[in-house]
Amino acid sequence: MKKNLRLFLILYLAGFGAGVLAGNFFLKKTGYQTSLLSVYLSGIPELEAGRFFGELFFQRSRFFFLGAVCGVTILGLFLVSGSLLWSGFLGGNLAVLFLTQWGIRGMGAGILCLFPQSLFYVPGWLLYFFSVWQMSRKSLAGAKRSREDYKAYFFFLSMAAVLLVLGIWSESYVNQKIAAWIIENFI
Repeated sequence: MKKNLRLFLILYLAGFGAGVLAGNFFLKKTGYQTSLLSVYLSGIPELEAGRFFGELFFQRSRFFFLGAVCGVTILGLFLVSGSLLWSGFLGGNLAVLFLTQWGIRGMGAGILCLFPQSLFYVPGWLLYFFSVWQMSRKSLAGAKRSREDYKAYFFFLSMAAVLLVLGIWSESYVNQKIAAWIIENFI
């Protein structure tokens, strides 16, 4: 587990570094912020929380089930690696956007905007990636998987699904109010 966490962290940080470099490169090349973040923050639509929950649930569940299917093949290794690199890239790019747009105060606001859902997303996605990674490594090694392996796989996937649904719920119902308060008072 510790070895996998270290590998996951290295992949995420590699993507994060690439995201920071890409954000800085585009800012240096164009001379102005090339993101749509300011447009998004200036006109946040009033979404109904239930509809927002449905949209997030649909988007995240497609990826979840794709990874669950890929986890029983060798493709799960590539899916986990690519997902960690991509999420790190997006995180690094977002950090650069908040920092260049609003400075240190923007970084603090960006971190606060990730609160309550990150309490559920981080352990949920780590559990999900760990489950897919382990099952996919058994496929790569050619080891015969028993019924208990599949039971454990689906048990951990269902635990990850519960955590992710709680994260989606907190993002759609709680975070909108927190993000609006942060934008009004700090930015």
